[in-house]
Amino acid sequence: MEHAYIHLLHQLAGHSAWMLTVVFLASFLEAIAVIGTFIPGSTAMFLAGAVTGTGSLSLGWVLMWAIVGAIAGDGMSFWLGGRYKERIVQLRPFRRHPEVLDAGKGFFRKHGAKSVVLARFIGPLRAIVPVVAGMLGMRPVRFYAMNVLSALLWAPAHILPGVVFGASVLLAGAVSFRLVVIIVLLGCIVWFSFRGAGFLLSHANAWSSAAGRHLGDWACRHPGPLGRVARQMLDPETPDATHILVTSLIVLVAGALFIGVLEDVVSGDPLTAVDVSVYHFLQSVRTPWSDAVLGGLATLGSGITLIALIVTVALWMVWERRWRTIGYWLAAVVFSQLLILGLQLAMQRPPPNELMTSHYVFPSNHVAATVIVYGFLAFLLARRVGMLEGVLVAAASTIVVIVVALAGVYFGRYWLSDAIGGAALAYVWVALVALTAMWRHPQPPPERVFMPAVVLIVMLVSVAVQFGLNLPAPPPGKSPPAPPVVVTQSAWTLDVWKQLPCYRSDMGGDRKEPLTLQWVSDLDSIREQLRAQGWVEGTDVSVHSLLSLASPDVAAVSLPVLPKLNNGVPSSLVFMRPGEGRDERDVLRFWPSGYAVANGTSATPLWLGALAHERLSRPSWPINILRVEKQARAADAHAKSSAGLGVAVLAKVDCDGVPVSLLASPME
Repeated sequence: MEHAYIHLLHQLAGHSAWMLTVVFLASFLEAIAVIGTFIPGSTAMFLAGAVTGTGSLSLGWVLMWAIVGAIAGDGMSFWLGGRYKERIVQLRPFRRHPEVLDAGKGFFRKHGAKSVVLARFIGPLRAIVPVVAGMLGMRPVRFYAMNVLSALLWAPAHILPGVVFGASVLLAGAVSFRLVVIIVLLGCIVWFSFRGAGFLLSHANAWSSAAGRHLGDWACRHPGPLGRVARQMLDPETPDATHILVTSLIVLVAGALFIGVLEDVVSGDPLTAVDVSVYHFLQSVRTPWSDAVLGGLATLGSGITLIALIVTVALWMVWERRWRTIGYWLAAVVFSQLLILGLQLAMQRPPPNELMTSHYVFPSNHVAATVIVYGFLAFLLARRVGMLEGVLVAAASTIVVIVVALAGVYFGRYWLSDAIGGAALAYVWVALVALTAMWRHPQPPPERVFMPAVVLIVMLVSVAVQFGLNLPAPPPGKSPPAPPVVVTQSAWTLDVWKQLPCYRSDMGGDRKEPLTLQWVSDLDSIREQLRAQGWVEGTDVSVHSLLSLASPDVAAVSLPVLPKLNNGVPSSLVFMRPGEGRDERDVLRFWPSGYAVANGTSATPLWLGALAHERLSRPSWPINILRVEKQARAADAHAKSSAGLGVAVLAKVDCDGVPVSLLASPME
């Protein structure tokens, strides 16, 4: 079986158009009852997307065949359920595992026609719900309407990530890394927001029930005023008791998060180390086009957009005659901004961007205002629409808040901890206002299914007006990089090397691989020296190399070499060479040190180098992952990285137990 799979990958590499057949069969068979459990349809869709991203396939054809296969597969399962009905329970594996059909029936009865769409994204139910729909007599017209809709959503969701991956790998140089970073950041924000909102809402009842039991036990033991409030919250006659309990938990969690961030900022550890790394990382991936994209997205949290939404909510509450809700909300906005201003004056924390020196930034009042407006808006909308619409509203609100906060950190308006602190404090106020509103109006409000569309129109019009009038202020300019500190060669070999780190640091400041090389040279000279010694810079990108990511018998040197971060700064140069076995390789990365060594009238940059021994993790298949062997000793890394480079070794020193070679390429 394994050899057949490897042969198939090689055939697909040479005849990439065959991927269309694979796409159709994978999407078709994945939707067939019983068979679909064993078909890796998601992996096939991702690989097809990766091949498409290289330009070897047409995205339109790939999407079309995936959609057709998904529709046909669900249609076949629906026909089987309608044709054989109760006889299906006598077939294997349903005869031995009746709980599988029971789960499908329960899911279908709970969600109705929407279950056909939802089950497409839930592995265990993907091939079961269409069968159940046929067994329970769902009308074919209604089923196929949901079937087509689910296929139209499912195919792009599984193929487009592969397209982004394949296209990004093809791009060359530093811009490709920046492109991948920005796309991945935005993609992760959207994906995690929707998954997080769905997860929280789907588990809200279970969590609130458990919390309610504990709170009920506590209330029985405390008959005082707090006990009476707790019993009122748990009163089954109160329609929104669950929402009140969940909102109370949000107050506690958000408050604890703000106190924790405040403590770290005051003490300077450990979150402030993450602040510096994140800022350096985002500055290293800045480009004019990413500035334009994030600058445009930041208008969702601009003063004009927030004012437009405040006016919309105020008019909405006036229409529903909820005067106290308006008063509480506006009071929360004003009081929170005054509290934040007081904290900023007390902390006096400057922004990371040196061009912005006119205000303090902890906690961020901009993020707080965005959270209060969009958070309260999501609360109002979620109470007036259905479950699925509530998930979409909560996720969309979360996406806007995160994107606005990301844009501020990206442009250096505030640190990451400032954004987290401002958001946590603001969510406390949003939850308090929501609690007050539910206590004042315990009855469920009337449905307003049209309000999400109204709010969306207000947002789009506000953003369009700002772009049409060129009102969005240009983002603050990127701080110019500090010039390297120029030292003499003798100063470097005697003292300066001690000021440089001994280990690579991750985003949180933790130690990683030892930095066993300090090399004075320009990048072109380093490339020439390493290539002469058998090192390879990266791998050739082709359809075959992309498909090899899913091969169970691939060599480690055939997989891509990715840059790593040192205090948020990506490596400037990456080389590799084979290890002792096919599953091993050595990877050598270099980062700027911030120093340069004088060479007559000019200065040559000083680079820090780290060698990592990577081994292919077979248990991670079908997606091959290379893991750094942490047990590799610093002395072994030093010996491998410095041996046979053909470069003058000026000195060998000991840096906190790490042997370091001080190298200097011959100067022309």
